[in-house]
Amino acid sequence: MKIEHTDTTVVTEADLHALVDGQLPSERVTVVTAWLRENPADAARVATWQAQRAQLQGLHRGLLDEAVPSALAAALRPARRFGWPAQIAMAASLLAVGVLGGWWLHALTGYAATTSLARATPGFVQEARVAHVVYTPEQRHPVEVGVDQREHLMQWLSKRLGAKLSTPDLSAQGFALVGGRLLPGAEGQARAQFMYEAKSGERVTLHVSVLAANQQSNETAFRFASDGAAQSFYWVDGRFGYALTGTQSKDKLAVLGERAYQQLTAVHPAVSKP
Repeated sequence: MKIEHTDTTVVTEADLHALVDGQLPSERVTVVTAWLRENPADAARVATWQAQRAQLQGLHRGLLDEAVPSALAAALRPARRFGWPAQIAMAASLLAVGVLGGWWLHALTGYAATTSLARATPGFVQEARVAHVVYTPEQRHPVEVGVDQREHLMQWLSKRLGAKLSTPDLSAQGFALVGGRLLPGAEGQARAQFMYEAKSGERVTLHVSVLAANQQSNETAFRFASDGAAQSFYWVDGRFGYALTGTQSKDKLAVLGERAYQQLTAVHPAVSKP
């Protein structure tokens, strides 16, 4: 299906899928996100695909990190008692198994080549990047509830996520809170996005998730993830997953992220101890 943009630029479903999977060329991001801002129905579809993708990538994720079965590892080692014909046949069989396995994975996720990325990057981080590129360019309606209704915003999002939320103060780093919005997540879970803006107009977003029990962690580790259009400084702290996303340098995002982490932990020390 092809969708005609108002400036005659063609946006296809392949573009939308590429945006969700972090494969969209940087020169196409502006066009596609502009389309999504003008077409809420397609923006909702993109959000739904992102949630489905995160859910699919979570299926049997633990198996990806398991050791190769000893029988298969032994089969991969050439045995001297086999002649070349037997070794060639064995290699062909293993190749066939690999091809079939790859086809199945491709059918399951839609993008087999992203499996290594799926292992390394949590689903909520991918959701955060999609939401960032969709909403940060918006000038008239960048958030659902503005900072002028901060108390209502926090009560509303806390109720929807089922946990008391807090927003860090990043004014010392030059970023003021603009407001926030409710977002969809995997398995129908609610997410929160808070947007911050500098006087220069550059923006960052803090994406907050309340994680399932098997995704929670008592140890906090900071990591980066990038898809070319935006990058995220993210961490898991107890029940919560946080992703600070922007187009700034890693060093600048790290400073903002560490500042956010310090304040969130100070206000809600229980966050680190679910």
